[in-house]
Amino acid sequence: MNTTDIIRPKTLNDFIGQQDIAMEVKIALHSARSRNDAFPHTIFSGAPGLGKTSLAEIIAAEMDVPFFPVLGASIRDEEGLRNILSQLPSDGYDMQTGNIVLPGKVKHAIIFIDEIHRMKKSLTELLHTALEDFKLSMKIRNPLTGKMQSGLYWMPKFTLIGATNYLGVLPRPFVDRFMIQSCFEPYTEDEIIQIAHHSAKKLNLDIVSEAIAEMASKSRGVPRILNRFLLRARDVAIYTGANRITQETVQEMFQIQNIDELGLTKLDRRVLEYLAAVIRPIGIGAISQAVDEDQNTIENLVEPWLVRLRLMVKTSQGRQITELGLQHLGQELQQSRFLKA
Repeated sequence: MNTTDIIRPKTLNDFIGQQDIAMEVKIALHSARSRNDAFPHTIFSGAPGLGKTSLAEIIAAEMDVPFFPVLGASIRDEEGLRNILSQLPSDGYDMQTGNIVLPGKVKHAIIFIDEIHRMKKSLTELLHTALEDFKLSMKIRNPLTGKMQSGLYWMPKFTLIGATNYLGVLPRPFVDRFMIQSCFEPYTEDEIIQIAHHSAKKLNLDIVSEAIAEMASKSRGVPRILNRFLLRARDVAIYTGANRITQETVQEMFQIQNIDELGLTKLDRRVLEYLAAVIRPIGIGAISQAVDEDQNTIENLVEPWLVRLRLMVKTSQGRQITELGLQHLGQELQQSRFLKA
């Protein structure tokens, strides 16, 4: 088992934060198990690292059903989609009619599609009948005529859980077929601290509260970032021969990674410096080219933190640095040319 698996929550009781989402999942789990039915189709949206995959795995574990994870970009055509759906267990079904004849043997498997927004629209449309009626439109060759013909064919009842950073780009008719639609928000600092204590305990790390608080303040409300800091601090402690992770250990770790007092990385500062240099509002495409990084990384990992710290604003004209952003870079304020934070 790798380190990520060790610190990832395994049960709903271990899942910290996202209380509204966790409660909705808890209710749906209780209902599905009581009715011996599939968990409802679910779509999770929100920034990377907030626990969408972890919660999907927890749902499968709590339901005690097979779990099939796949990336949206890997489903390239109808054949690829059918191959995924063909993995669904058919135990307990009449193979001719699709009727359930042995309910105790039926396992309502979960298919988890990460970055589901990267699926082609034609493939999401193909899933409409699968999500509602558990039938899939397929083209097969008629053995008598040799011609291809379309038809609806039954499939075992299943649950689709999708995860996306861009819910708005998915077709509305597709999204509407998900009974549970939940948006993950950044965690509070108290929740991040609680997660840090849990992760440290699972890893048998001796760490002081001040060190945890410092990492939590720079983790952007994202457990994945917090856990990365924790593991890198562990490495620094091992390298220096320390028996415990102290605040000094964490500060040394941040210095090695070029993370400043506000938690900005080198990429964050490059974006901020470019905004300071161009003076005017600028589009995401120009920023991406200037700092040599793809747009998704900037939109998902850089901008939310800069906006949250009020170092940058997003306007209808583009992105623009604020006076606080200039102050952080140590530049002179030009109040007539830059937006106030």
